[in-house]
Amino acid sequence: MKFTETRPKPKFGTGFYIVIACCILLLGGASWFALSNIADNGDIKSKNENSEYKDKTPSYTENIPESEPQDAVEETEEKVSQVPYSSEPAKTEAPKKAVFALPVQGEILKHSSSDALQYSATYGDMRLHQGIDIACELKSKLHACADGTVSNIELNTALGNVVTIDHGNKIIVKYASLEKINVSAGDTVQLGDIIGTVGTIPSECNDKSHVHIEVFVSGKHADPLKALGLE
Repeated sequence: MKFTETRPKPKFGTGFYIVIACCILLLGGASWFALSNIADNGDIKSKNENSEYKDKTPSYTENIPESEPQDAVEETEEKVSQVPYSSEPAKTEAPKKAVFALPVQGEILKHSSSDALQYSATYGDMRLHQGIDIACELKSKLHACADGTVSNIELNTALGNVVTIDHGNKIIVKYASLEKINVSAGDTVQLGDIIGTVGTIPSECNDKSHVHIEVFVSGKHADPLKALGLE
């Protein structure tokens, strides 16, 4: 007996495999499309983030002050260069020294002496003389020795009418033997102002006609010529 080998016929035809291939293609296409969308979304998000960061980045050019014009800078440098440089310390001006003059023009009859006795024609004896006597005619105009303020006016039994003027710097001058007085206590006088006219001095009435002045420095008698710088 002849044995014929028989094989089982396939269950699926060619169409089945075509369908399988199409499915695989569809799945591949869907996967590619999905991946493409993800990449695009990432790029868009990255661009948006960069845009937001750029918008939030402060502008540093808005607050930068405008530079000064070159001409102004050169002008400032020129002014600075014109200031002379000195290593010496700044000097302060010393207070102005008072200027003095004799109240009348004439010969000095008697000088001041605090320890040497001088003859007095009125009393006929030797005694101290704490001022200077300047020869002048009666009724001669008597001038202020310097700028100052009248501090006192009095009638003295030895010196007659006396005008006291404070000339500052602790210097006080007593003008004796006035006949007429043109100032009052508290008045301000200047060098050369007429404060009165010359009269007689009770304690020196036998001497030649003159004016008698006494000078005090810090409250003490001083040589008038030395104290007033008139030597």
